[in-house]
Amino acid sequence: MEFRRDRLTWVAYLLLSWFAFLQAAPGLVIPHLRHELHMSYSVGGLHVAAFATGSTVAGLLSERIERRLGRRPLLWWSAAVMALGAVGLTAGRSPLATVGSVLVMGLGGGLLLATVQALLADHHGERRAVALTEANVAASIAYVVLTGALSLAAGIGAGWRAAVLVSLAVPAVAWWRNHGLAFEAPAPPGTVAGRLPALVWLATGMLFCTTAAEWCVTSWGSSFVEDAADVSSDTAVTLMVGYFGGFVVGRTLGSVLSRRYEPPRLLAGALVVAAAGFVVLWPAHTPTQAVVGLGVVGVGIGNLFPLGLAVTVGLVPGRAALASGRAVVTTAFAGLLAPLTVGTLADATSLTAALAVVPVSLALAGVALASVWLAQRRPAADQASETRSA
Repeated sequence: MEFRRDRLTWVAYLLLSWFAFLQAAPGLVIPHLRHELHMSYSVGGLHVAAFATGSTVAGLLSERIERRLGRRPLLWWSAAVMALGAVGLTAGRSPLATVGSVLVMGLGGGLLLATVQALLADHHGERRAVALTEANVAASIAYVVLTGALSLAAGIGAGWRAAVLVSLAVPAVAWWRNHGLAFEAPAPPGTVAGRLPALVWLATGMLFCTTAAEWCVTSWGSSFVEDAADVSSDTAVTLMVGYFGGFVVGRTLGSVLSRRYEPPRLLAGALVVAAAGFVVLWPAHTPTQAVVGLGVVGVGIGNLFPLGLAVTVGLVPGRAALASGRAVVTTAFAGLLAPLTVGTLADATSLTAALAVVPVSLALAGVALASVWLAQRRPAADQASETRSA
């Protein structure tokens, strides 16, 4: 079946990119907020935790809200809630106000993410892996755009708030041009609402592990490089370009390969690439080895979420909204827990030792993927055996 990017697909890509832009914003503006509001590191860290908390709640409620409102109203209302939270973040003049605003951003953003993922999965059916990987390529580019926007705003003296507020034109224009676009969720099958097969929970466990590995490297990669390669903080941050560049390259390559190969096979390959990159990165003592390792890790890790999501949703194609919501809950929790775990272990041992969480997470994800693949093959093998016997 040919993959076609129609108007609905492009709207979904655009909104997911805007979500990614604002998702990354709290972490990048925390240094500014700490200086302006005289916050401690712990209070600054509450902003990232607040976004993850809001997304977790959103993931739990997304399918239920969709059943009440409908998918199209939920898409636009969730974007409006996220935009409202962003306005609150720029207007907040106390930690309570800014943390609360980021919580609202996480709630609206989590609903938006779950809705866009379900929309793409249902709209493209068997080609959902192509749509999801392409959408995440756009999201990766949005991270780079955010960095450039913040740098530009600082360079012209406009400040970080201008970069955040200007982005709100994206959902506004998207709604103005497309609010009449027709799309709805398929009627759910006759199953008990809110329940998913055990195999889906195994797949979401796999998503937890892959997301944990991703956030460990994203959160602690620059600190690791600073210590391991004995470079300055600014240089370490610059070297992380290799990681984010690998993300974009990996997701672009994944979107192309997903037209020819099934998601489980591609996901297995991405796990191997990520593990190989970590083998290069972990013992690094020079900037060159570090940036090469980060690049290879980025190529592999960049594909883990979109392909893992495609595998998960593909297990229950008629329940994409529920599966997508559970995926948001799982990944938000992993994004909150994994970096904290590494930080705690690093305080007790060393950051190098603590980052052993990454290969362990990748290995557990591989075990879960193999279990899902074998479970899917078993009914087909049983059916073939019965056919031969007959």
